[in-house]
Amino acid sequence: MRSIEMLVEPLDDVRCNFIASRQVTETPGVHTFTSAADAVGDPVAQAVLGVAGISEVVVSGNVITVTKEDSRLPWEAFEPRVRYAVETVLAQGAPAGGISPVEALDDDAMFNVVADIFRSEINPAVAQHGGKVELIDVEDATVVVRMMGGCQGCGMANVTLRQGIEASLKRALPSLKGIRDITDHASGTNPYFTAGTK
Repeated sequence: MRSIEMLVEPLDDVRCNFIASRQVTETPGVHTFTSAADAVGDPVAQAVLGVAGISEVVVSGNVITVTKEDSRLPWEAFEPRVRYAVETVLAQGAPAGGISPVEALDDDAMFNVVADIFRSEINPAVAQHGGKVELIDVEDATVVVRMMGGCQGCGMANVTLRQGIEASLKRALPSLKGIRDITDHASGTNPYFTAGTK
């Protein structure tokens, strides 16, 4: 892939401009994204949000303004990962700002997007029912999960998995093939709904 030069200009302890040597989006204006789901339709933003420790991305022309979660981490630690994320998207051969964001993602990049969605959307929702869903892996575009707490042995676990979690992930990841649940539901000790409860 053609190397992209990236000028790094820290703005303060948590924000930094990454100024690319070419356009990273052809969409006019300034666009702010705070989650992988927000960034559907902007593959560069989605890829950068997949970098661990990044909480917000603002994209405009050839400038990517990145906000990190931890002010103590140096920007030098993020530069190669941000550059790699941007180059990987732009190397797919489609126009910047106009390709399907995740159809080109490999399993590792998809794992990062899924992990962000689990942290920001899915686990806060299932926690209301005393549950948690652990992301184990992404294998051949299939998300592998283990359900715990109130989700383990829950009579509604399959509904939660297919209509809730899988549907959410597919909105952000159109290339997702599916979800594989490796939970031992028979050993659940405190399910939110027991099997047979309507």
